[in-house]
Amino acid sequence: MKLPDERKELIKKISRKVMADIKRNRPDLLADRPKQRAQNQMTLGSLIKALTRERVGLLVKIDENCPGMPHSYYGYPSDLAFEPSTTPITVAQFLAVCEGAIRASFIGPDHSEDYHKEALTEDYYRDYIMQPNTPVWISELDTASKIGIVDVVPTNGYILLVTETIEEEE
Repeated sequence: MKLPDERKELIKKISRKVMADIKRNRPDLLADRPKQRAQNQMTLGSLIKALTRERVGLLVKIDENCPGMPHSYYGYPSDLAFEPSTTPITVAQFLAVCEGAIRASFIGPDHSEDYHKEALTEDYYRDYIMQPNTPVWISELDTASKIGIVDVVPTNGYILLVTETIEEEE
């Protein structure tokens, strides 16, 4: 069945309006935003890919610490962060944590601009689903550390997660 031209134009117009509303109200739903931020750091998928190349029994470290529990990153709640921890973790264990985070739901603050300024409190949370293109950070819970994971480097008997301060883009 062929649609009349008027109806096609109406459908296009409605589709453009819906997409504009999504871009304005829920930019975190668009896949290209995490990819743009991830130009300066690793994504969950690239971290997993790098870890699969390493020996599974080696420890994973970040300076003096190790990566700990994953959570929604406070600065960009749709991103994933790992808490710094003193508990040793092997490549195999960290790889399992990372792989388990893909398509998993993490609760984070809702920084939506739709709320009135006085309504923006820590009482508004929502679920964020992590994807392979999700940027990864090292940060305490409820803190925007700005410390992104930028590389995975084999070092003297362990794997080093190289981090860098990532400044916000204007």
